Amino acid sequence: MQKIKIAIADDFAVFREGVKIMLELEDDMEVIAEADNGKELIAQLKTHLPDVIIMDYKMPEMDGIQATSILKSTHPTIKIIFMSMYEDEKFIQSFNDCGADGYLLKNAEPEEIRNKILAVLNHS
Repeated sequence: MQKIKIAIADDFAVFREGVKIMLELEDDMEVIAEADNGKELIAQLKTHLPDVIIMDYKMPEMDGIQATSILKSTHPTIKIIFMSMYEDEKFIQSFNDCGADGYLLKNAEPEEIRNKILAVLNHS
């Protein structure tokens, strides 16, 4: 069975590590890249090509909206799920407008995260 390859972009290391630990408890998922901003994530994609990216909205150097817009033009098959603490309609619309495939609040349960990853992959 081929594992789902995941990258995590978030400027809070403790959040990245927590999501990574949770995802790696799943037999069919592995985290292959981590970045603390969009610019670093894009650079890592030269050597690590994930199936899914879990992307934060607000990050230094390059935020999630900018990174997603670039990634959707250069790697359209990669699925991008925003995880943010923002639940305002305008933020969610901006995620959709840049091409994101899904959205979750940062307080989502592990099962919700797994289900969202599987859902966006099944909408290929």
